[in-house]
Amino acid sequence: MTGSPSMPDLVLASIALSMLLASLGAVVTSISFVTALSAGSLPATGSIGYALFYDPPVPDGQRS
Repeated sequence: MTGSPSMPDLVLASIALSMLLASLGAVVTSISFVTALSAGSLPATGSIGYALFYDPPVPDGQRS
């Protein structure tokens, strides 16, 4: 195991972090959970789009 996280690890962490921050925002403020999670899903969706279309997964040995 190396010391730095790989790109797929960072993408997964960014999805979880955006949803966690949205949930925390709903707890701290008077915003409803539905609204906060809807807002938090936007950056999470962007992270998924990045992982699928900009830097898609490739089999080992085929990355240029």
